[in-house]
Amino acid sequence: VGAAEAARDGKGKGKGKGYLPPAPPPKGKGKGKEIKQAPNIVTFKCTAHKLDGTELELTLHSNWNVDMARNQVGSQLGINAHRIKLILGDDVLEPQVCVTTAGVEEGSVLSIVILPPIYGSIAEHRLKVPDEVISANMELHDALEGLGRLRPTF
Repeated sequence: VGAAEAARDGKGKGKGKGYLPPAPPPKGKGKGKEIKQAPNIVTFKCTAHKLDGTELELTLHSNWNVDMARNQVGSQLGINAHRIKLILGDDVLEPQVCVTTAGVEEGSVLSIVILPPIYGSIAEHRLKVPDEVISANMELHDALEGLGRLRPTF
């Protein structure tokens, strides 16, 4: 008899099947109180613009990294967040950097660059592919498409 089964009936003999019931809520201090956000975390709004002029309003938190902001943009646009680059001024924002460390604040205006779908697939599979290889792949794709030799993939 396993430990989980013994715990189920309290007698050391497993009688039932399935999972253990969820643990009861903690007693004592904090019972019934609402969990509050840490006082040093600030929520703020900024805007992001695509190159075609489309504007998105973003609600960010000061403890978020840029990748979380990219996820919000990707969700609003309906595309994979790995295909998105966010730019503030002249700086491309690195995904792992905190948004406030990167200089994003209330009212900031970000630029959105959407990369071809191949970038999303590569990032999802955590592959390291040199830019030259991606560029050659896109040139080959365009050439085959121009010759009418490109077959759709599903």
